[in-house]
Amino acid sequence: MVRLSRGVWAGERDGRMVVDDDVPVAGSKRLRRTTYVELFFDLVYIFIFFRLARSLADDLTWLGAYQALILLLAVWWVWAYTNLLTDTMDSQRLPLQFLVMASTFAALLLSTAIPEAFEDRAHMFAVTYVAINLLRSGSGAIALRRQPLGRRPLRGFLWFAFSAVFWLAGMLVEEEARLVLWGVAILVDYVAAFAGWPVPGLGRARSVEWNLAGRHIAERYRQFTIIALGETIAATGRTFHESDLSPVRGVAFTVAFVTSVLLYWIYFHRTRERLGPPFSGRPSGETRPAGFAHLVMVAGVVMITVANELMIKDPTRPAPAAWVTVIVGGPALFLVGHAILGRRAFARVTQPRLIGAGLLVAAGPALVSLPALAVTGVVVVVLLAVVTVELAMPPN
Repeated sequence: MVRLSRGVWAGERDGRMVVDDDVPVAGSKRLRRTTYVELFFDLVYIFIFFRLARSLADDLTWLGAYQALILLLAVWWVWAYTNLLTDTMDSQRLPLQFLVMASTFAALLLSTAIPEAFEDRAHMFAVTYVAINLLRSGSGAIALRRQPLGRRPLRGFLWFAFSAVFWLAGMLVEEEARLVLWGVAILVDYVAAFAGWPVPGLGRARSVEWNLAGRHIAERYRQFTIIALGETIAATGRTFHESDLSPVRGVAFTVAFVTSVLLYWIYFHRTRERLGPPFSGRPSGETRPAGFAHLVMVAGVVMITVANELMIKDPTRPAPAAWVTVIVGGPALFLVGHAILGRRAFARVTQPRLIGAGLLVAAGPALVSLPALAVTGVVVVVLLAVVTVELAMPPN
């Protein structure tokens, strides 16, 4: 018999699954916590974020942004679905640990293909992405075949097999057609998931099939966010080390670090005690927006990483529109993502974040041609204002 992650599936009552978020792992007195194999899997995303940021920095155009978005959506889905599986099953069992290790290897392989994913390494990226999704969802369907939850990975397997047609076809055509086919492929992956992976004869995934351990999901989101923010700090130190020393670069280095600190504060202040409970025992209609919110925030962090690298390398250069877009757009996306997350968990601090994002977007056109350091300084002022307003607010 397959052991679920926490013994949280308690059967069915009145035709509905009963889920208890506070039931300990079967055979243990401990509640479900993140395991080391999950943290090991997260480590590869440090390199993935670096690759994504570097690829976007090398091609800071609308086409480059579109390509980076497709790649980000793909690697995020690899993490999210792997996390969904470890949340469903006991990740301390060896078979699942081997599967997570295989996912880690595949994610690392994806990261090496990112810079040339739309060129020479398209085959590597497409085949690896398809293989990891089919292997993971297929293994889950087999392992849970006698459980009601087994229908969810089975639906996922069938939909991943369908999107694989577009991924594999895209790697065989020229770059222009590849952009279209891979755009369709990633759209299929996400739309199918948000629709509950409807399959004739199996129906749609029921709400409780999506999330069994709300506090575990919340913890995994926090860990993933700190990994993303950690890459901004690593990129800041790496870029400063590679640049010639000067006082103005020292200021730029400090400002970049302060930006990361403010983002950390915005996300983590009051998050630990507020993020878990709102998702505990909630149906997918309330947990899935949390995933979308973190995807938006991660996209913002990737842009912030690019912005910090550009600003440290040439802090006095008049910022072109593309630079202003990433310098201002990254923090704005982060604030919007956190506002989406805060719709239930942080209701009182949602409005300041939306106002801060609006101010950044509105100020963007006026900041074009100002020194890159000055543009980042404006961002720091807005973020600091958001933090100050939050500190003045009483806890929820």
